[in-house]
Amino acid sequence: MSVFARETLPLDTGRTEISLISDYDTVAPGQDFTVVLRMRFDPDWYTYWRNPGDSGEPVMIRWDLPEGFTAGDIQWPVPHIKWTGPIASYALDEEVLLPVTISIADTVDPSVPVTLDAHALFLVCADVCVPEDGKLSLVMGLGEAEIDPEGSDIIQVAQAAIPKIVSAKGGVVSQGEALTFDLIELPAGFEPLEIYPNVRPVLAHSEPVTRTLGEDGFRFSGTSGYGWEDVAPESFAATLVDADGEGVVVNFAVGESFNIGPVTQPSAQASIGFFAAVIGAFIGGLILNLMPCVFPIISLKALSLAKTAHGERSATRRAGWAYTTGVLVSLAVFALVLIGLKAAGTSVGWGFQLQSPWLVGLLALLLFAIGLNLLGVYEIGGRLQNIGNDTVSKSGPFSSFLTGVLAVIVATPCTAPFMAGAVGYALASSAFITLAVFLALGLGFALPFLLVAYMPGLLARLPKPGTWMDTFKQFLAFPMFAAAIWLVWVLSLQAGAGGVLKLLLGGLALTFGIWLLRRKGNVAKLIGILALGLSIYLPVSVRAVDGEAVLSSQAWSADRVANLQAEGRPVFVDFTAAWCVTCKVNEGLVLNTRKTKALLERTDTAFLVADWTNKDDVIAAELKRFGRAGVPLYLVYTPDSADPEILPQILTYDILKEALE
Repeated sequence: MSVFARETLPLDTGRTEISLISDYDTVAPGQDFTVVLRMRFDPDWYTYWRNPGDSGEPVMIRWDLPEGFTAGDIQWPVPHIKWTGPIASYALDEEVLLPVTISIADTVDPSVPVTLDAHALFLVCADVCVPEDGKLSLVMGLGEAEIDPEGSDIIQVAQAAIPKIVSAKGGVVSQGEALTFDLIELPAGFEPLEIYPNVRPVLAHSEPVTRTLGEDGFRFSGTSGYGWEDVAPESFAATLVDADGEGVVVNFAVGESFNIGPVTQPSAQASIGFFAAVIGAFIGGLILNLMPCVFPIISLKALSLAKTAHGERSATRRAGWAYTTGVLVSLAVFALVLIGLKAAGTSVGWGFQLQSPWLVGLLALLLFAIGLNLLGVYEIGGRLQNIGNDTVSKSGPFSSFLTGVLAVIVATPCTAPFMAGAVGYALASSAFITLAVFLALGLGFALPFLLVAYMPGLLARLPKPGTWMDTFKQFLAFPMFAAAIWLVWVLSLQAGAGGVLKLLLGGLALTFGIWLLRRKGNVAKLIGILALGLSIYLPVSVRAVDGEAVLSSQAWSADRVANLQAEGRPVFVDFTAAWCVTCKVNEGLVLNTRKTKALLERTDTAFLVADWTNKDDVIAAELKRFGRAGVPLYLVYTPDSADPEILPQILTYDILKEALE
């Protein structure tokens, strides 16, 4: 049996790496076996599904096979939608496995060498589309059938991702531009959210498709494509996908419709009207002022109102309108960004910006800096002082505008009653409706302060400015710190310990820079400016943890190593600790990467972790056995070796690859 999978060497076609993999090392006359075309795309690049949608071409494989060998059709996994402006395409990206069944005739001479030649042709797209192709040759053994374990595992993964044909009843009716898909008798527990026709022209892919849930089935409604203009098909298949990304294939009979029973969940776009969405957004904006995430910023606005309550009425009104303008401008920009991202095919929603770890980090540092200012820790002179003080404590129009902007930013993690349906309706509708709903939300959000600015009686009841305001201002620093702590916690879930470390170092650079800017001398001020720049760079450099690159590990023990060796598997042991800087650098740069994860999978290597973060005498004894007093320590055991190979403490991918291969 072959030690390695029956696989071609990877071929780099430009933006894609392709290879062929077989589940059999040796094949016999009269049998069927499977070959997978594996495609690994560069980040942000993708290719097209069997039905490419509005544009593009599907992947093609041209086979040149020995006599007696026959290749079946490509078996397609579930796609997803990519938007390029208004154009919708059905795409495949990251790593794609396309299985093909190869049949061998009984009459094939087993003494003849077998080479499977395949020419893959495909488009890859990002901002532009580029045709790529590559020729691959897979040499097979011919004789007694022999399964290749590693190749068989890959084939099983590929086939598990292929939607199965089910015996559900599907009917489709085209009336003018309206197209209706009815589904009944689907497998129990399967609730489709998306529908992808397997053939190209029947559906206008870029037009909205709505789903209606009935007691006995489902209905999808969309716009018919150009395939109905001449001779309509008698039937066609479509792939249905649920919320977990699992799919099934159903055959649809053209001209038939089915009773899906009483409607239990109307379609998303029909569930709420435009005026109801606008009113809901307005009321939701009013209630949003009471949400805890907005409290720190709203408190600042209340403080500024108290300062101006007994002053000129015109100044108070200008501040109210400036705050309202800041809220409306911010939400308009927010809506336009959402519209642009939706047009580009990105799935986004309310609060989407806090899905970016770098923005979460910057916002945490901003709230931390505002808290320090409220406590009186720093006051930067000149123009910067005016801007800084205006933002957090004064009551001028610029202050009020910035407070409105900041209030919108920190409000987006919260969803008030009446908001969910309105925002959901807006994101599923046209750009005009999206903008109108978000402006209604902003008007409701800003209205309380705008009304107070025009209510002299209410303003007169507010306490007159005095020493209490300084105490209240200092008190408001603590909600700011609380909000910053919450954002640090959010960042820890997004970017892990490494992201939190960068953010804390950014906080250190921020306070160090503030301290230096208060010193005399140009050198101190220059270094202070550099420190402030570093405080911005560090959170901006934070990236989300790549969950697909994190290695799956088991806890180390000597018995576990012995058992894995007995199974014939190599073992890689990582002696590490949370407080070990070198360990964390190696994890970020080498271990938790897709290349290393693929390497361990390819070599069937078990990954064990000996965590020495807390005191552990067994791990300490093992370190001592190898002449070490601390971590990191990296060991590679082969199946037939009692003594492991000790790898360097500064690890690289090439060092690990050489040890495992």
